Amino acid sequence: MNRKQLFNLPKVELHCHLDGSVPMKTLINLAEKEGYSNPKAEMRGAIAPADAGTLKEYLSSFETILPLLQTKENLTEATYAVIEDANREHIVYLELRFGPLLHQRQGLSVKEVIEAVDEGIQKAADDFPVNVSLIACALRHHSQERNTQLFEEVSQLPEGMVSAVDVAGDEGNFPNEQVRRPVSTARSLGMDMTIHSGETGSVDNVLSAMDMGTRRLGHGVAIRQDQDVLQEVRSKEVLLELCPTSNIQTRAIPSFKNYPLRYFLDEGIKVCINTDNRTVSNTTVTDELMICIDHCGMTAEDLKHVMLNAITYAFTDDGTKQQVIQQIEEQYVF
Repeated sequence: MNRKQLFNLPKVELHCHLDGSVPMKTLINLAEKEGYSNPKAEMRGAIAPADAGTLKEYLSSFETILPLLQTKENLTEATYAVIEDANREHIVYLELRFGPLLHQRQGLSVKEVIEAVDEGIQKAADDFPVNVSLIACALRHHSQERNTQLFEEVSQLPEGMVSAVDVAGDEGNFPNEQVRRPVSTARSLGMDMTIHSGETGSVDNVLSAMDMGTRRLGHGVAIRQDQDVLQEVRSKEVLLELCPTSNIQTRAIPSFKNYPLRYFLDEGIKVCINTDNRTVSNTTVTDELMICIDHCGMTAEDLKHVMLNAITYAFTDDGTKQQVIQQIEEQYVF
C-alpha cells in the first residue's frame, strides 16, 4: 500500500492529546496574539527532539504550548484547529484528551475550560465530517485530592460533553498507586476510562491499571518484556493504544525496527495506532501507519483489523461505531 492510498482511507485515532497536537501555524498565531516578540522562533520548543531521552524530557515541550492555552478563546481556536488538521488526512473518528487542570493559570474553572474545548468541537462539527469524543485527563503529579475533585466535577457536566477519563503524565516518577483514589472515584461514578500505563517500562503499572478496571491502556508497550502480563492483557481483551514515534522519542522502544507491533498482532493482542501528540512528535496518523508498514510488516489486512479494533473500543455510541465500521468495511478493500 502506498502513502496516497493510505492517506485517503477513513481512519480512527483514539490517543491524541489536544495540547500536544495544536498545529504549528495555530501556535504561532496564538503567540502573536499574546504579544510574543518572535513567535516562530519561540514555538520551535513545541516539537520534541527525535530522541528526547525520557518521557519527562519529552513532556517538557508542553511548557512551550500550555501558556497559550489559558483563555476560553484560545482553547476553542486550538481545538477547532486540531480537528481541522485531523480532517485533512481523513480521520473520521477522533478522541481528543487533555488535562483541564493545566489550563487554569488565568483563573478559568474546570467547567469553563471544558466548555471552551467543547465549543471548538461543536464549531468543527459544523464544518468537518469528524466525530469527536473528549477525554479528561488527571495528571500524575497532581494530588489525589485534586484529581478526585476533577473527576467529580467532570461527572457533573452535561451528558456527552466528556466521554471518558484518563490518567496521564510522568509515569516513571508517579506510579498508578498514586492515582488509585481518583480512578476509584471515576469507576464509582460510572465513567469509561483509559490509563497511560506501560509507557516507561513498568509492567506493574499495566497490572494495576487492569486491576483498576480499565479496558484500554495508553501505550502499554512494556508488556513485550513479560509473557505472563502479555497473556493477562490478551485474556482480558485490553486494547493497547500504540504511539510508535512517541515511544521511540521517549526510548520506551529503542528503534522502529524493534517496535513490537508485529509481535503483538501475532500474539493476539488488540492494538490501535495513534499519534500521541501530532505537533510535539511532528507526525500524523498516516505517518504512524506508514512506519508500521515499512518497519513492522503491517499488511492491508492488519491495517483494517487495527482500525476495526479502534472503533470497537471507542468511547462513543453504537450508532457512531456502526457508521464508522461501515466506512471501513466499504473502503478497506484491497
